[in-house]
Amino acid sequence: MRTFLLCMAFACANAAAQTAQSAPPATFQAQSTRGLPALLARAVPRDPQVVAAQAALATAEARYKQARSRLFPTAALQATRGRSNDLDGTLDVERRTHQVEASVRWNVYNGGADRAELDAAEREMAGAAFDVERARADSAEKLAEAYFDMQRLERSLLQSQERLRDVTLLVRQVTRQAELGKASEVDRELAQSSQLDAELVHDGLLTDQQAARIKLEALAFEPVAQFADFAFAPLPAQALENADTQHAQLRAARERAAAAQLRVRSVAATLAPKVDLNVSHLLNNKTTPPPSTIQQRGWSVGVSWEFPLGGSLAQRDESISRAQAAEADVARAEQGTRADLASMLPRIANAQRTLALLDEQEKKMAFVVRGGTIQYEAGRRNLQQVIQTRDSYFTIQQRRSDQLHRLTVAQMRQYALAGRLLAVFGLAQEAK
Repeated sequence: MRTFLLCMAFACANAAAQTAQSAPPATFQAQSTRGLPALLARAVPRDPQVVAAQAALATAEARYKQARSRLFPTAALQATRGRSNDLDGTLDVERRTHQVEASVRWNVYNGGADRAELDAAEREMAGAAFDVERARADSAEKLAEAYFDMQRLERSLLQSQERLRDVTLLVRQVTRQAELGKASEVDRELAQSSQLDAELVHDGLLTDQQAARIKLEALAFEPVAQFADFAFAPLPAQALENADTQHAQLRAARERAAAAQLRVRSVAATLAPKVDLNVSHLLNNKTTPPPSTIQQRGWSVGVSWEFPLGGSLAQRDESISRAQAAEADVARAEQGTRADLASMLPRIANAQRTLALLDEQEKKMAFVVRGGTIQYEAGRRNLQQVIQTRDSYFTIQQRRSDQLHRLTVAQMRQYALAGRLLAVFGLAQEAK
C-alpha cells in the first residue's frame, strides 16, 4: 500500500511539472506593464552610455547649425567714440568722433568649402543619431542578458531545492532503516554524503543568484522582484538579408565615411578665390568739427586669392587619409557583422536540436527516477543506484536550463546583429 501511494505521489508531481514546462511562455503583447520590455523602457534611457550618445548627437546638431550659418551673411553694428588731433588743410583741429555704423558682410564664394562642410556635418549628425540607436540596443542587450541569466538561476534553484528536499527525505528514511537494522552504516554515510553534495550545489547556486541579482539591479537602476518569460520568434529570411541596412553601427560608420569623403576637396577648389561682399551704412554721426567728407553708405566686393606655401596643401592629404580610414572602418564593421550573423544560424539550430533532445531525455529520466524509487522500496535496487539516478536527473535538468539560456541569448544576439532588437522589445523610435 505504501508503495502504491508513493507511486501515485510521484505521478502527480510529474504531471504538474510537465504541465508547467509545456505552458507557452509569455509574449511581449501579454506583458505591457511588467516583464522585460517594461523594465527596458525604464532603464535604457538612464544608461550612461545612452546619455553620452544623446549628448554627442546634440553636439553634432550644434555643429551642423554652425556650418549652416556660414551660408548666410554676417551683420555687425559698430559704435565709435573718441578724440583726435587732425590736420585739416593747414589747420590743426581737435576733433571729437561719435558715430554708429551698420554693416553686412557676405562670403558669396569660397570654392564650395562651406557647402561641403555643411553636407559633411549633416552626415555626421545622421551618424550620431545612429550611434544613439546603437547605444540603446547595446544597453537593452546587456540588461536583457542579465535578466535572462537571473531567470536561468531561478530555474536552477527550484530544481536544486527539489533535489535537496528529496535527498533529505532519503537520508531520514535510510537513518530510520539503519536504526531498525534494515540498512547498513555504509548506506547511511552514503545518503548523508549525497545530502552534503546537494547542499554544496545549492549554496553555490544561491551565491550565483545573489551576484546576478546585484548585477541586474545595478543595470536596471531599480530592484527587480518579478520575472516573466520572453520568447523570441524566428527571424524571417528577409530580415537577415537586410541586416546591413538595419544595423545601427554599420549605418553610423557609413555616414561618417560619407562625411569624411565630402571633406576631400579637389586641388582646384582648394586654390579657388574667395569673394566677399561688404555693405555699410552710417546710422549716426556727431563728429565735431565735421570732416570735409563723410561716407554715409557704401558697398564693396573683395576678391582674395591665396596660394598656400610651406605645406598647407597637406590638409588635403589629411582629408584623403581620413576618408580612407573611414572606408576601412566600414569594411571591417561589415565583415565582422556578416561573419557573426552567419555563425548564429548553425548555433541556434544546434541549440534548438539539443534542447529538444534534453526535453525528451528529461522525461525519460523522470520515469527512471520514479521507477527506481519504487524498486528501491521493493528491495530490487540498492541505495547507490537510486542516488546515481537522481544525480543524473538533476544534471540533465541543469543542462536543459543552461541550454535554454544559451538558445535565448543566441536568438537575442541574432536580433541585435540584424538591427531588430529594439523593435522586438518595443523600444524602436520613429525616425524624425
